[in-house]
Amino acid sequence: MNNINVSTKSELESAKNSGYKEIIVVGELAGQLKKGKSIAMAGVATIGVLVAALAAMPFTGGLSVVGVAPVAALTGLEIAGIIAAATVGIALIVAVFRDYEEISYEDGKLVLRRRRSE
Repeated sequence: MNNINVSTKSELESAKNSGYKEIIVVGELAGQLKKGKSIAMAGVATIGVLVAALAAMPFTGGLSVVGVAPVAALTGLEIAGIIAAATVGIALIVAVFRDYEEISYEDGKLVLRRRRSE
């Protein structure tokens, strides 16, 4: 399969699982993935701390900078990345960037290409 355009989390997950060579993420999801990329590049311990900290936070209408600031300080990750990861889903972000590399990004459009198997 060649390429596909996606704009929702479910479309992204489906495209990744289907093994498209190139995924073009458009709209708000593109920005969220770009911001959340730092999460995918973090170590296993950092991701574990992040998941535990986010699970302990009350989700009362969304994440606030005040609520996320301690998590950012603890993990060393940017607040925007943490909020994006919580919105899109840490597991999906890690899975996408494990299998795909970023080719280009411009406001509202992120192009991902499947990594070569070695």
